[in-house]
Amino acid sequence: QGRDIQSIFFDMWRQDHPSADLQAVPADMVMTSGSGLDPHITMDNALYQLDRVANKWSVDTKRDPAKLRREIQELLEENAQAPWGGLLGEKMINVLSVNLQLRKRYGNPS
Repeated sequence: QGRDIQSIFFDMWRQDHPSADLQAVPADMVMTSGSGLDPHITMDNALYQLDRVANKWSVDTKRDPAKLRREIQELLEENAQAPWGGLLGEKMINVLSVNLQLRKRYGNPS
């Protein structure tokens, strides 16, 4: 029933905004709880946000954005874990853990 309501509202919005550019986003970005209780997001979600995060860190730390982006991507890849030792499901990133590692590596952003 909830999905029906979401679908109806989206259809109504889409009719009012037919030329709006709809960019594909990772499903967990829009479908999971925003409660912050689970610090995990999919690797796709982390990579989707990588440019924005790297740019912000580069401004705050006055570092080269391209180099910082590569370093953060490597950190994500090092921290990616899939259930059952990679046998099932998508790779997940513990955002809390990655953020703490970023702060340890680059300091506390302003």
